[in-house]
Amino acid sequence: MQPQGDAAGATAETGLRDRKKARTRQAIRAAGLDLYEEQGFEQTTVDQICRRADVAHRTFFRYYASKEALLFGTDFGEAILDEFAAAPAGLDLWDAFLHAVARTDGTLEEPTEHTARRRALRRRFMGIRTVHDHAVQLIDRLVQRTIEIAAARLGTDPARDLRPHALGAVLGAMTRRHVVDGVEEEGPMEPWWDAFRQVMPPPGR
Repeated sequence: MQPQGDAAGATAETGLRDRKKARTRQAIRAAGLDLYEEQGFEQTTVDQICRRADVAHRTFFRYYASKEALLFGTDFGEAILDEFAAAPAGLDLWDAFLHAVARTDGTLEEPTEHTARRRALRRRFMGIRTVHDHAVQLIDRLVQRTIEIAAARLGTDPARDLRPHALGAVLGAMTRRHVVDGVEEEGPMEPWWDAFRQVMPPPGR
């Protein structure tokens, strides 16, 4: 058994590393968003962001895969899907997803002081091909994981069962409207469900 003092020291060291990582991520994010606002997205390079943040080039790519990723934050949409996967087993798909939305306040990105700035910059730069393509790739990834989680909850094969794909389609459309079209909505899930029911034909028709 590890002595208590050593365990406490290891915990403190881990906490220090995590705080340093958070500060580095914050410095990179702030530098990138500042430069995007000052001179535009296409005119800003990763090297400029690194100089402004005072980090090495390789350090940037430890935190962000590309300069486009700075506009979306880390683990985009993953918190909702983690909660969807962990929702009580007795809930049907829609209720399990609403449970996930309630647990995360429907937030697609990690809440920081820069969230509003990121959203404004996304709207400003969404017409740039690389930014648009990055958004579409993120949405496709979220849809695919939604399908996988839904199929696992149902205990079904998504190649044969369309229900997971139906839920994925709703999430994909909602996320695209929010991210690509830049539409801000209050209580995003229920209006979508109501709209879905309104356009579906009645049973037997």
